[in-house]
Amino acid sequence: MNADAIAARMSVLTRALPPRVLVVDDDELEGELIAERLTAAGFEVARARHGNEALELLDSRWYPLVITDWQMPVMDGIRLTEALRARGVSDTYVIMLTMREASVDYERGYLAGVDDYLSKRIPDAELFARVHAGFNTLALRRSLREMQATLEESVSIDAESGAFSSQELVSRLLGEIRRAQRYGRQLCLITVGIQSAQAQGLDGQRLRKLVQTIDGVIRAHIDWIGRLTAPREAAFAVVLPEAGISEAPFIKERIAAAMRAFAQREGVGELQLTFGVAALERGSAQETELEAEQMLKVAEVCRRCAGCNGPEQLAAVQASVASQVAIACRHGYVVDTSCRLKGDVGGEVGVGPGEPGALS
Repeated sequence: MNADAIAARMSVLTRALPPRVLVVDDDELEGELIAERLTAAGFEVARARHGNEALELLDSRWYPLVITDWQMPVMDGIRLTEALRARGVSDTYVIMLTMREASVDYERGYLAGVDDYLSKRIPDAELFARVHAGFNTLALRRSLREMQATLEESVSIDAESGAFSSQELVSRLLGEIRRAQRYGRQLCLITVGIQSAQAQGLDGQRLRKLVQTIDGVIRAHIDWIGRLTAPREAAFAVVLPEAGISEAPFIKERIAAAMRAFAQREGVGELQLTFGVAALERGSAQETELEAEQMLKVAEVCRRCAGCNGPEQLAAVQASVASQVAIACRHGYVVDTSCRLKGDVGGEVGVGPGEPGALS
């Protein structure tokens, strides 16, 4: 295989990967021979005499491919590979040069993170084929990582909870808003914040079970749940097409009761729940098109309100008026400074009466 052919085949790979190779060998003659063969094939080659020297070079510059001898002073090839992998370096392909034949040695190398093996007496054709395979493997790994990252960004389901992701929540909610505005229909949004007294109370499968519990008390195939981004708590938006502001307190109480049963069943300790609401009423006129983020903001300001006269309630009403989105405070549910959305008839979960988030 001549150098021109190798350069042509490498041209595609070098768009993403620099054709740099680090050769690590304490034998000056052996190392020089391999370096010369690779340089003639169009690679940029650096050399190191042992593992420590190689790590210093790798600290200052990325080499996609490392060809290292097995037995060397100071730090041998196995320890070099282990050190690389311990640093989390996965985007460097390691080829081990060896004269050894015992399968146990190969197993040890693979466990350390060695990608491939070459004999020191390998002919040019095989050397270049293995090097190309290394670069191709790296390019494939990179493509797979990029594809995975893209999928994670675009995925519609939150992997931890099973609800729609925050990004999908905004997208789907906007569609619901546009349909409600176009046809003069009702649309209600309830946000729910959940905190557990136990540090690990909602870890693992319990968060998914919690979402399933909420899903069990809303309408199948009509209502749906999306995850909110909220620090130090699990928070969700329950979207209720064709439901109005007058129904929100009753739906909220069903959710609260289900959460109480969930907490007792799963043994997660007390749950502190907070609720907010925002709604489009039937035939309501909007001067401008409402955005999903605006409706979510109104519900979240409502959720942070304690449900009694004061600056929090004023802020919730102001957000509601500014967005022309209904909340309970503007529709007859504040009586004697007590907000019906913030209370229920079944007791409390994790907070005392009159406190923010109280359920009775």
